[in-house]
Amino acid sequence: MFKQYHFSSFINKAIEDLGFDRPTPIQEKVIPMVQKGENVIGKSQTGTGKTHAFLLPLLDKVTPGNEIELLIIVPTRELAMQIHQEIIRILAFAPEPIDTRLYVGGSNRPQEIERLEKSQPRIAIGTIGKIKDLAVSANLLKIHTAKTVVVDEADMVFEESEVEDFDAIYSRFSDGCQHLVFSATIPNELMLFLNKYLDRFEIIDLTDDKISKLSIEHIFIPTKNKNKEELLLSLLNIFHPYLALIFANTKVKVDEIADYLAQNGIKTGKLTGDIEARERKQIIRRIREGYYQFVVATDLAARGIDIYGVSHVINYDLPADIDFYIHRTGRTGRADFTGTAISFYDFDDDLYLDKLKSKGLNCVYKNIKNGELLPTKERNWALKPKHVEEQIESIHKKIPLSKKVKPGYRKKRKLMIEKEVKKMKRAHIDELYRRKGPKKDN
Repeated sequence: MFKQYHFSSFINKAIEDLGFDRPTPIQEKVIPMVQKGENVIGKSQTGTGKTHAFLLPLLDKVTPGNEIELLIIVPTRELAMQIHQEIIRILAFAPEPIDTRLYVGGSNRPQEIERLEKSQPRIAIGTIGKIKDLAVSANLLKIHTAKTVVVDEADMVFEESEVEDFDAIYSRFSDGCQHLVFSATIPNELMLFLNKYLDRFEIIDLTDDKISKLSIEHIFIPTKNKNKEELLLSLLNIFHPYLALIFANTKVKVDEIADYLAQNGIKTGKLTGDIEARERKQIIRRIREGYYQFVVATDLAARGIDIYGVSHVINYDLPADIDFYIHRTGRTGRADFTGTAISFYDFDDDLYLDKLKSKGLNCVYKNIKNGELLPTKERNWALKPKHVEEQIESIHKKIPLSKKVKPGYRKKRKLMIEKEVKKMKRAHIDELYRRKGPKKDN
């Protein structure tokens, strides 16, 4: 129970208001370490309670003052807003007011600068670009006084385009600063960065090397040569989700899907990176109020936006990166609820599905027949000839790997092999369809 952490009375009141009965596994591990002032790297899937794992013990320690004590850095404005709202909710029970400010793109910069010139916040939450702008470029947000720095959704923060910005920010913190980093995955770039700035840190890994929570059923539907939009419409007419997130890989495809569904009488929300902040905020509010039953989105919605009640996740397009498959499908089956993840796949996706299976994902293969979603043969194995392995082996031999290679060649070679394998399998499938096609009369 939360009593074991000996929180202040106002934190206990906040926990009661939040409706928490007992700590989640990540909270049990993280809270005591945060209380001791240790540096923590927390690896955990979405929906496990990691936000409150750091907020509760940190807000318990924060005292009123006129310089920054706690800084929280996140990849998206939506996540920044959510964390800010949670902090305000918890601090509503504090005996004294604590100055908490949100720094994201699209805000009133002159007003922020004027306020910073007068005083500093005690708690600052912001996106990496905004924090760099105010703390490094303008030198107005005095982050060097921070006693604790939190980086949430770190693998998204450490994208190649933003590493330089983050480096400029991190160089300003004092040696005695506590660092808490949370991420669904820990890529090599992140580990290299942490080793550069932190002498010591504890890694808490609660993913248990499983690609997905057991509460999620993963269904894969072959598209073959079908019209995917019509297939999606048929799928949506089969079940009635509480809330379904439909993912596509591009903004253009999101627009096409949303327009198609709207033309067929399905009210659909859209979430993409080019939607203005005010409009996106309104869409998220409508989703939470139950106005939309279906939402089409790019990966923006998979990370950094807390949308409760997602019963179904549909991958119209499989994401190129398997990590994003984890992030997308992790939007359903949260807390004690079950969820369903449905993905469209083509025969070109064999290698992708092999990777998912090798990571322990329990894949269920189904097809839509007569208005029902019915089990089908696993990946239509009958379409895979016995000599496929031999053909793949010959492709490897055709693109050899010498002992000494130029930097980056291994990755280039891997992509070349995957491309050749896809071409080979597609040619074989096309031949099968040709043979099974209607025979011409003599």
